[in-house]
Amino acid sequence: MKKKVKIIGVIGLVLSILAYSIYAYLQPMPVEGKLIEARDSEIYFLETGTVVNEQQQTIYPSVSGEIKEIKVEEGMPVKQGDILVTFDTTSVEQEYALQEIMLNGYEAQMANAELEIQMQMDTLRGNRKNLVGQLNSLAAEMNTEEQTELEDLLVSQSQSQYEQSLEDLEKHEQLYKEGYIAKSELEAFQKVVDGYEAAYKESQVVNQSSDDYYNSMRNALSGQINSIDQTLGRDMLTPTKQYYQSMIDSSEKNLEKIETQLEKYTIKAPFDGIISQVMIEDVNRVQGVEPLLLIIGEKDNIVEVTVNTRDVEAVNAGDRVMIKHHLRSGDVEISGVITYVSENATIERSPLGIEERKVLVKVKPEANEYLKPGFEVEVKFTLLSDSNQLVVPSSAIYQVDGQDMVMVIRDGVAIEQKVTLGHELTGEQIVTEGIQDGDVVITDLDAKGLKPGNRVKKS
Repeated sequence: MKKKVKIIGVIGLVLSILAYSIYAYLQPMPVEGKLIEARDSEIYFLETGTVVNEQQQTIYPSVSGEIKEIKVEEGMPVKQGDILVTFDTTSVEQEYALQEIMLNGYEAQMANAELEIQMQMDTLRGNRKNLVGQLNSLAAEMNTEEQTELEDLLVSQSQSQYEQSLEDLEKHEQLYKEGYIAKSELEAFQKVVDGYEAAYKESQVVNQSSDDYYNSMRNALSGQINSIDQTLGRDMLTPTKQYYQSMIDSSEKNLEKIETQLEKYTIKAPFDGIISQVMIEDVNRVQGVEPLLLIIGEKDNIVEVTVNTRDVEAVNAGDRVMIKHHLRSGDVEISGVITYVSENATIERSPLGIEERKVLVKVKPEANEYLKPGFEVEVKFTLLSDSNQLVVPSSAIYQVDGQDMVMVIRDGVAIEQKVTLGHELTGEQIVTEGIQDGDVVITDLDAKGLKPGNRVKKS
């Protein structure tokens, strides 16, 4: 009897285990899934921008030098043309004074040129008269006691005339270098000087016979007279005035350049505005590349943001963006419109030290009162925005023979479903065909034992 009860117990246990196994097998497999509901979807990227004024300008020095006075402070309003910074102009003013002295000297010489030439001509005429008198006296006093005195006098006069001609030759050479007389005129005057030199040398010859001496002296005097006649026949005033006028013109141009340079030593406000930043408070001397001031004008504030070259293709003037300003009290979102997209890219270095090529984009916000120059904001560029779209996680999509597939739960069974994909989102994918609103898509395709046809339920 006991043995019979024991057998019945064993059979009951086996039947219980078998019944539980059948029950467990028939239970649906729990899997991770997501209920698909139509919703709005968008593709976007974020960039950090800075608020600037449309009339904002960084002021740089137009010269390098020592700062004399900074006339503005941060926050000070200024008008266009107001003096902001002055530089020391001592060296430039000294150069200006020197040029003025040179100009006055040339003008004085120009004014006296006619008188100077007239005096030179009068001197030559006087010399000629003396030479003619000497020539006449030479014939009358030949071989007399007065001849010796005359010889000495002629030597002295010849020397004086020769030395004077050398000084005049230097002036002719200067006029030739400046282009006011021809080379032929310079050569002609050189011959005159050569004549004076010859006459001087001949006058020094004292061991000649009376006849030889008379002839040499007569020839020397005649040569000097002819040379003077040639000089008196030339126009010396015109080239002299032209020379001095060229010097005057050059000095005046130099003064104009210095005046223009002096203007650069005073920095003035380019427009009405506010001095936003003074960058040179503790600097005595600056170079031309160092910023001095930042002035903010009275126009509207805009947002400047740089966009990576891989994204800029989808960014166009007229597109709308969303500007997010992070405040302690909460974020403020402001709509904006792209007004400018640069045609060139620049190289920027990311916080990680990676070089990136970026394109400048300007955005006009619709509510300027929330944004002040210098504020940092986040700009959201929306590349795609669709409403009433079915979106599935990317982890739910797989391929079979090149066909995109998902596995959906329908009537408690895992069903393999072909799908047509739309735009790719961040971690998600738009599905345009193959699923319906309300479908549950299995997201964990690696679940143990999962295959099409399994009874499943969403865990």
